[in-house]
Amino acid sequence: MPPEKELNFFSKSNWYMEIDAYLRRYARAGEYAYRLDATPGYLWTDRDDTRFVEIPRRSKPAIPDSIRSLLGDQTKILIILRHPSLRAISAFFHQFRMGRLESKDRIRHLPRKFGIVDIGFYSDHIESYRHAFSDDQIQVFFLERYAKNKLYFDRIIFDWLGLNADAVDPANSGKSKEDSNANFRIIYDQGVLAFKDGLGQVRRLKAEDSRYKKMLEIEPPIVEPEDIEFLNSAYADEILHMHSLYPDLAEIWSMRPTLADY
Repeated sequence: MPPEKELNFFSKSNWYMEIDAYLRRYARAGEYAYRLDATPGYLWTDRDDTRFVEIPRRSKPAIPDSIRSLLGDQTKILIILRHPSLRAISAFFHQFRMGRLESKDRIRHLPRKFGIVDIGFYSDHIESYRHAFSDDQIQVFFLERYAKNKLYFDRIIFDWLGLNADAVDPANSGKSKEDSNANFRIIYDQGVLAFKDGLGQVRRLKAEDSRYKKMLEIEPPIVEPEDIEFLNSAYADEILHMHSLYPDLAEIWSMRPTLADY
């Protein structure tokens, strides 16, 4: 992996002007069998349904086609999905970390902003990748199940990649790029989701970790019951469709999760 977890290279409208810089991020890859770009935003492809995007959305090449054109048709696409309503909440707090949200903002008032909602229509985005790559080049897992049995699913991933899981160096097996939201302390209190200690936590994060330097030094926004209701309604048909595509999901993804489930 390069030093950064999320390169967001193919999300740029002019990515093809910066190919040399992108490849330099892997200059130390040496004899590694794979190079990894872990950018969740690559799943946000263009959809015919424009209810949840700002119009016009910035024109750029289709991400799956861009990946294939540069990296080749043997590229492996690993997708790990979380319940779309709960993922949207995580994205909302991430956008606050990036300095794009203010105290008064609520998810239900931002249906078209930052892809917070639109990225959750997974079936459309996965279909975009299936147009560019064959089925055996794409693996889809679900975070709720993966997180409970990581070693089991990691072995499946290794087999898919043609690698020997038993050959992993134990000294490196626990190392991973840290989640940019990992230090957030979100609490469920009095029916809402909020930053624990509010502005106090914001100030500590900004003082102790450069990843939070963009975060505004203000009281953080909260997620209210009306927000999860908005998300559940927006995703109702999508969740049913995902249940039909992946029957096991019916046991994992509720039609109407609550804030307490976060």
